[in-house]
Formats: sequence, C-alpha cells, structure tokens
Amino acid sequence: MAMSLNGMIASKSGNEDFLSDTNWKSFGELVKKHGCFIIGRKTYETVQKWPDYNFNDIKARLKIVVSNDKDLKLAPPFLAANSPKDAIEKAIAMNFESAILTGGSTINSAFISANLIDEVIINIEPAIIGSGISIFAESDFEKRLSLDEAVRITDDIMQIKYKVNKN
Repeated sequence: MAMSLNGMIASKSGNEDFLSDTNWKSFGELVKKHGCFIIGRKTYETVQKWPDYNFNDIKARLKIVVSNDKDLKLAPPFLAANSPKDAIEKAIAMNFESAILTGGSTINSAFISANLIDEVIINIEPAIIGSGISIFAESDFEKRLSLDEAVRITDDIMQIKYKVNKN
C-alpha cells in the first residue's frame, strides 16, 4: 500500500493525486514478483476509471477482486472472490504461494482480521492529508508487527516492511 505520512490512502472523496508514479511502479514490481494481486471491488472500480493507470496495465497472471456482488462481471485474468478466505483459496488452487493485497481500507481490515496477512509493505509519501480514507478501516482487531526492512526508494519516499506476528 501507498499512504500519506499520517496513514491516508486517499482523500475523503477518493482522490489519490498525492500518490506518485513511483508508488505505481513499485506496486507493479511487487506484483511481477508474486504474479497475483487481490483488491476490493471499490478500489477496482475506482482505479479502472483512472486515465493514466489502471489494473489492466499491471502484469499479473491472476487478479482477484473481492466483492459481495454476485453479478460482478470480470474479464480474465480478473477473477471474483466473495471473501478474503475465498480469494486465498482461489490463489492457492491456481498454484500461487503468495499474493499482493492492495486494498482499500475495508478489504485490508477484513484480511488482517481474518489473520490472512503475513507481511505489510507500505510506501510512505511525503504528504499529510487532513482527512481521508485510512489504510485500515475501523474494525475490532489488533495486530503486532515486527520491522523487517526500511528502505528509501526515492529521495522522498520510504518503503517499510513489517512481518505480522501471528500469536
């Protein structure tokens, strides 16, 4: 995920203009490494409308959209899943050992609450957003993390990797 310094992935209106091209490229590289990514329906629909980037541009063998909408129509390599667990089961059934979860906040919280996240990778943009959409939606969970790596990927953007403690 890419976020502002204060944990916002978008403004209240869903605007993500504060995120840089570097974050999109970083996401593409992570997906190339894993071959599969998982997104929520709202994020999918928002990003597919972007004029300069969308999920069709990301090279992945499998792209899973989690949605409760039984009528959601997706073209390959997009595949619908009805829950975080269903998304993971579909990825495993197609021989993926890992996948990148790329939000939004509701789906991030659903995955972490279900104990389905092993690692959190966050690119921190040099921006502070007064109000907006948090990286995790409010929910009843608490997870402890262990710092794995912190790297400066540009002069202004830090990438932080944490392992999720599963106890």
